[in-house]
Amino acid sequence: MSLRERVFPLRTPEDVDAFLERFELTAIFKASTSDKTLEAMRYVQKYLEPRPDVAIGIIRIPEDRPASNHVEARTGIQHQSPQFILFRQARPLFDLDNWKINPEQLEPLLLQHLPVHTGKPVRNPAVVGLQAYLDLLERFIAGQLSEERFQWGYLDRLKKEAEWRSDEDFNLLNSLFPNPDGRAFTPGKVVALEFQAQLAGQAEPLVERARRLRARVEALQATKVDAL
Repeated sequence: MSLRERVFPLRTPEDVDAFLERFELTAIFKASTSDKTLEAMRYVQKYLEPRPDVAIGIIRIPEDRPASNHVEARTGIQHQSPQFILFRQARPLFDLDNWKINPEQLEPLLLQHLPVHTGKPVRNPAVVGLQAYLDLLERFIAGQLSEERFQWGYLDRLKKEAEWRSDEDFNLLNSLFPNPDGRAFTPGKVVALEFQAQLAGQAEPLVERARRLRARVEALQATKVDAL
């Protein structure tokens, strides 16, 4: 499971409280746009990727400062950015700030505080869900989107998510169009290939493929909801 699938944006004090109370193991990462934030996030991703039972809350600074202030008030841990805090049952276990978020300090602390056995995987339904694709398919099938607007909207979204979508999700969503490049595709090339295939009479009408894909996405979406 990708780390992205269990990321929860925390924008308000209410978001923070709901997040900490919902999951047993949580981590909050306060992120700015600095180079040290980008480096720290790479380390967080590296060492938490193997632990799908840890939910990740992201607070972006400065826009989500109310959420950050609430974390400080709730925990007594002074605000820093970047900052990493690990929680268990809503209680902070340790925190690291700025350049201290590095392999030499982060890895041993995670090994010390995380349970040996990995628990039930965490998923953010808003991230792993496929509803956005279903909405696009529905609007196209109903005639609310032109074929051109549908193609670009669908492919632009898939391109943005190609890096972190699971193989199951990506392969299904990618099956709608001719795409020899897999996750490295560009929307423009796929649109051109679709046009060429239609012009040569080699492609089934897109709306028919969309109807068939809608049924498959609905079935997969149902299994994801049941697994949450």
